[in-house]
Amino acid sequence: MNEHIFVKDLKPDSRVEDIYLLKLIGLRDKKNGGQYLLLKLSDMSGEIMGMMWDKIDGVIDKVKPGDFVKVRFRVQVYNNNLQAIVSKIDKVDEGEIDNAEIFFPSSEIPAETLYEKIIKFVNEKIDNNFIKELVFRVYKDPEIKPMLLKAPAAKSLHHAYRGGYLEHVLGLLRLAEKVCEVYPFINRDIVYAGLLFHDIGKLWELSYEREFNYTTKGRLLGHIAIEYEFVTDKIKEIPDFPEDYKLHLQHILLSHHGELEYGSPKRPKTPEALLVATIDNLDAKMNAMKNAIDADAQSDHPDWTPYLPMFERVIFKKRP
Repeated sequence: MNEHIFVKDLKPDSRVEDIYLLKLIGLRDKKNGGQYLLLKLSDMSGEIMGMMWDKIDGVIDKVKPGDFVKVRFRVQVYNNNLQAIVSKIDKVDEGEIDNAEIFFPSSEIPAETLYEKIIKFVNEKIDNNFIKELVFRVYKDPEIKPMLLKAPAAKSLHHAYRGGYLEHVLGLLRLAEKVCEVYPFINRDIVYAGLLFHDIGKLWELSYEREFNYTTKGRLLGHIAIEYEFVTDKIKEIPDFPEDYKLHLQHILLSHHGELEYGSPKRPKTPEALLVATIDNLDAKMNAMKNAIDADAQSDHPDWTPYLPMFERVIFKKRP
């Protein structure tokens, strides 16, 4: 495989033939009759929308979202955005890809490093042996660890990249340690456990081998229901696990979205649950805001991002 041309390096009027990950493909109607193909191509650096106007017969039966595809296209500008005008697209077997990792957005910090930092934090900062055993039963499970290393923290809103789950959890643990210094009446071990498990259901709610999407289980149950059952079952494996610890931890899982309208079946009713919900929201939004500013760094507008649905506003990009 020749040196890859990353999406972020594409230039107007350039002609490209390279391999990308196909994120979307579908038929659309032309204004003057007939149909064309709408596509989305991606790699770890970003995404580009594309159109294939001609010779589209049978293409949609040969490639599907999640496939590696070799694409020939010309780059043009439309409404201040780059788009690919595709003339040819073919599926590529994964065995022909030398380095598949370049097609998937990932945390800037290696996932294994994030994982080791979390394990070190648990060893050094959690005092209660029941809580520590519960955490390690999950985080050191040889079947679960590979999932932790790959999983994003969300499908698209925040930390939506490989290693994003671990990056989010580690950031929250560090935040919680500082906040608990201000509020010493809070049970740190319960908070830390709540943060370590508050999104664990996303390991099964989301698929993340190629594209990030919801699994059938995720669509039907959601990560809160999945993790409530999962953590409760893990607690049952530990003899004499304190009932009050279990109850507090279960409440955090059920309330960590903060409000009923945000998907939590319960609102936070303990200091520990309120802390988890508050800093979870903070870390998610700070990451989303940073990503929006970084992604728009090269746009024609030097001061403002486009409208961001998550915030229901535009964001000022200039740093003080």
